[in-house]
Amino acid sequence: MLLEPTTILVVDRHENGSPVLSALTRHSWLRIRAALLGSGDYAMGRFLGIERKTGEDLARSVVDGRLFRQMGALRQRYRRPLLLVEALAEGGPVLGVSWPALRGALVSVSVAFGVPVLRSASPEETAELIATAARQLRELVSIPYARPGYRPKGWRRRALYVLQGLPHVGPRRAAALLAALGSIEAVAGADAVALGRVPGVGRGIATSMREALGPERPA
Repeated sequence: MLLEPTTILVVDRHENGSPVLSALTRHSWLRIRAALLGSGDYAMGRFLGIERKTGEDLARSVVDGRLFRQMGALRQRYRRPLLLVEALAEGGPVLGVSWPALRGALVSVSVAFGVPVLRSASPEETAELIATAARQLRELVSIPYARPGYRPKGWRRRALYVLQGLPHVGPRRAAALLAALGSIEAVAGADAVALGRVPGVGRGIATSMREALGPERPA
């Protein structure tokens, strides 16, 4: 039986003792590391950053204005930021904050800040959502399109194959990208300027690649 690749998930120390953390340890393929994160509660490198809030946490952060500061920082730091709201009862006030105000805050998070919002009913479901997000974003998941059929063997051949799925990238450009940036993850995380500096790529192709890979993370 093939073992599932290990994924490192960094957890903010403020989450110590959380039932979410306890549930995440049941996934043997997740390697949990505690750290003091500058933004978010759970992170996978600079790709995935998750801010977890219970319904009461959300209400408090709306009152003191912390929510939007946190979302701005999350959006700036991670390519895939995510707000995960746990056990939020719909329709009624929470800690004196009306439901329309809470709902409006969540809309602002999604629309104004561009941070997706997921909802969970319990810490266990929160852990499952985090694990699913981490699984989907590891390794080749930064590339939005995977071609069916042939799967080459060996790390370099697989990397070149995947890079050739990007717009205007053939074998030579794929090899140049890998030589210059070192990995698929680095290519996916590079901005259009960095991609354009790779020999044989240029500004126009770099722009097309960046559009296929998704929006750049703000500096």
